[in-house]
Amino acid sequence: MQMANQPFYHLRPNKSIDRHLFVQTLIGLNQCLPISEYNYTGFGSYLFDDFKILHETLNITKMVSLEKDFVEYKRAKFNVPYACIDVKNVSSTEYLSELFIEDGSHNIFWLDYVSPSELGMQIADYATLLNELNSGDIIRITLNANVASLGKTDNPDELQNLRFSKLRERIPDEYFPISAQVADVTTSKYPLLLLKILKKVTVSCLEDAPPYSPNFLLPLFSSIYADGQQMLTFTGVVLDSHELEQKIKKSLEGYPHNNFSWDTPCYIEIPPLSAREIMELNKLLPCDKAEQQLIEKFPFIFSPKEMRSIESYVTYYKYYPNYHHVNF
Repeated sequence: MQMANQPFYHLRPNKSIDRHLFVQTLIGLNQCLPISEYNYTGFGSYLFDDFKILHETLNITKMVSLEKDFVEYKRAKFNVPYACIDVKNVSSTEYLSELFIEDGSHNIFWLDYVSPSELGMQIADYATLLNELNSGDIIRITLNANVASLGKTDNPDELQNLRFSKLRERIPDEYFPISAQVADVTTSKYPLLLLKILKKVTVSCLEDAPPYSPNFLLPLFSSIYADGQQMLTFTGVVLDSHELEQKIKKSLEGYPHNNFSWDTPCYIEIPPLSAREIMELNKLLPCDKAEQQLIEKFPFIFSPKEMRSIESYVTYYKYYPNYHHVNF
């Protein structure tokens, strides 16, 4: 994945929180799945944030990072932090088209996409991968959910029709939800429409219907966040057993962001904060009626008109990243 024109990813607090929620999910799943034995495939770029945390927290040691741009690939090879990470100069589409997953192997894939113009290809990659995964394999996909990426016009009356048409061009008909409407291409509704598209792709690829053996994807959680452009991430696990489904739900009881829902995403909307602000905010947490206290004591950070931002901080404050100056 080419990163040259993208933000400095490890300094994005909301994406960092989303990543930590993923890691917390894997920690919970470790009670019933051998997570440390899993192969991990993702887009490490040259910072490898997700690779580092998965290796250091869960001892995952079989890892592949995909980088299609040759210059970025060379940079990634120079910056690779551990010998267990194999960096490949290949696009996700090329890699998945030749992918062979051995029966009985364990896998985690994170398709961490950025470019909205390649949405059709990204959905096709997701479908290709679903058809290859074993039971117990975990799939995670990030999509650009910035509705403005679907186009602009000087005529506001035509804006949503234009964007809806552009989305229809990018998504194959078999994956486009029948219930989708022009009114769905707004800032707040577009991520939910993308979730509907992912659900339809999943149902098209996996079938859980008698008399065949179960073959389905259990949604674990999804999140919507923005450190600039709005993004959507969805995480699920492929299963062939409803008994295992119940064990997984039991293992994740202590991780409430896993709501096993297709249409109830977590909203991560925490503003950029200074180190002193974080320290003072955290002195009030956890507690009852924390939202009201934050509004009263920090009106320069939180507004009663933006309750989702306050609720996000109260819910996810433990995962807000801390940055420190380091002398090499």
